[in-house]
Amino acid sequence: MPLHRLHDHAALVARSGRDPWLRWALDLLLPHEVWEHEGVALVERGGERRGVWVAPLGPGSEEGERVRSALTVLRDDGHLERLSSRSVSVPQEHAAVAHRLLDLGGGGDWEWMWTTREPPLDPREHLLVLLDDRRDAEEIHAFSSAHNPRVWTEVGTARVVRWVGLRDRRGGLVAVGGAELEASGAPHLAGVVTAVGKRGQGLGTVVSAALTRWALSEHGVCTLGMFSDNDPARSVYRRLGYRTARSWHSRTLVGAP
Repeated sequence: MPLHRLHDHAALVARSGRDPWLRWALDLLLPHEVWEHEGVALVERGGERRGVWVAPLGPGSEEGERVRSALTVLRDDGHLERLSSRSVSVPQEHAAVAHRLLDLGGGGDWEWMWTTREPPLDPREHLLVLLDDRRDAEEIHAFSSAHNPRVWTEVGTARVVRWVGLRDRRGGLVAVGGAELEASGAPHLAGVVTAVGKRGQGLGTVVSAALTRWALSEHGVCTLGMFSDNDPARSVYRRLGYRTARSWHSRTLVGAP
């Protein structure tokens, strides 16, 4: 079965049963290529990690075989080279077949989560201060790098549209977090970091709850991404009302440009 090009975002979302990731992570205008093969969407990914998302469109029979078929078409028909792909992201449950078919390198396992529910109010939210992406960039970057080496959120580039933080009595940061915008315009939590010595006090929850509340008031939805091995963070986000829509296995393509 050949690839079928998709051009209409609303039709794609409807075809998937209103999948949250397709609904809120993608640009509504679909400026990049989107194809369907046997009930699997193949979504071109732009930017530095350009490549392809492999997203089954809802549950169905023989999903693993359909993903295998879609990856085979990507490989054998030259689409990865044509798109100058550097990475491929597949559902974690289909990681093994991706490694059998493609020469994959390093990357990460992570989850895309979402909520439309108001989180519980924490009285400490009134202690939060607004931070400026440019004016406070050096402080945010230094704090984040010191307390979470895996953080990759851009600071000082205007990519983050809202930063909030908690300070101790001496004025130093003890927790920070921001919100970017998905390609759809939906807010996406980013860069939530708590000082190592302050963990276990719920400060990350305070930051995340406040940012989620702001996102819901402005856009009616909030999304986030988290590493799958971060069980404490998952517990926090679930308490705040988030649910996992997609669990991704993202890997580089060995030898890609």
